[in-house]
Amino acid sequence: MTSPRLLASLALATVLAAPAATLAADWYPLPVNSTSADGKVSQVDYVALPKAAEPWNVCVSFPHLKDSFWLAANYGIVEEAKRLGVRVVVLDAGGFTQLNNQISQIENCVAGGAKAVIVGAISQDGLGNLVAELKRKNIPVVDAYNGMTSKDVGARSLTLPRDEGYRAGRYLAEKHPKGSKTVRVAWLPGPAGAGWVELFNSGFRDAIKDSAVEIAETKYGDTGKEVQTRLLEDILQTHKDVDYVAGTAVTAEAAVPVLRARGLTSKVKVVSVYLTPGVYQGLKNKSIEASNMAPVVLVGRIAVDQAVRLIEGKEVLRDVGPIGRMYTKDDIGTLKTDTVLAPAGFKPVFKVGK
Repeated sequence: MTSPRLLASLALATVLAAPAATLAADWYPLPVNSTSADGKVSQVDYVALPKAAEPWNVCVSFPHLKDSFWLAANYGIVEEAKRLGVRVVVLDAGGFTQLNNQISQIENCVAGGAKAVIVGAISQDGLGNLVAELKRKNIPVVDAYNGMTSKDVGARSLTLPRDEGYRAGRYLAEKHPKGSKTVRVAWLPGPAGAGWVELFNSGFRDAIKDSAVEIAETKYGDTGKEVQTRLLEDILQTHKDVDYVAGTAVTAEAAVPVLRARGLTSKVKVVSVYLTPGVYQGLKNKSIEASNMAPVVLVGRIAVDQAVRLIEGKEVLRDVGPIGRMYTKDDIGTLKTDTVLAPAGFKPVFKVGK
């Protein structure tokens, strides 16, 4: 599943005044949604291991390391590897079009002696044969962040786009319940046909059913600022009665200068489906109304702990989704930024341990 965080600007990470100190044992117990084999979801506290039994070798494969989302993922993986005392090699496949490269990188890394693999999958379906092969070799795979359809993965630690879309829609629905004055939303969920966009879309639309929230127009497009700016300009030109702009973080970041230039800052509010450093700053300076937050760093920490548990044959929560929430311009100061974003100045780390 292609992540909507794909084009969030790495440069924006430098504006985030997050502490450089890392979380150690105090990141857990962490409330998470755990899905059982029969599909039942329950909230439990995730408790990580205090230390690995040995300095196991673990391969971590990411689609790329070019943006704030995957930088935060890298940070979480690296810090948990250090805490547990395991060796990690981080692989950068080179982008979401590089499925074959991701597969060959993982194969080479495993050939080098890895005992487990953590995968931020480029494709939901494209790694099934590899995962099955690794299972036959007793190399457990942790499905991290994006999600794979393979039933051979050992565990999952995922961000959940449908939930993110739903929370953003519910925020608006609760502000504008059925029977109140109708509000109109420009909805820009990302590129048409992408799996995560459809999940954003279905969650958002379900949440605003039976409310006073109405979608003025939906515009699909690449999550680049130039594209999102153009789409937004088109909507605002066509619909003079828009009350909200909602969509990807890139949409939200692009909306701020567009609305300012049109003199609409006080009339049209901005809501983001996920958090980036740019959206965080927008919330802090009150140019963005609200944003969903998924604890990206903690998803990575859990994935490393799951990998170690699978290697050591210990009990493991096999399907975990850390619980996100909406933040507004009024309560963003309460966010622990080091659960979501890498600290300012953090650079990609490709190896932990000797």
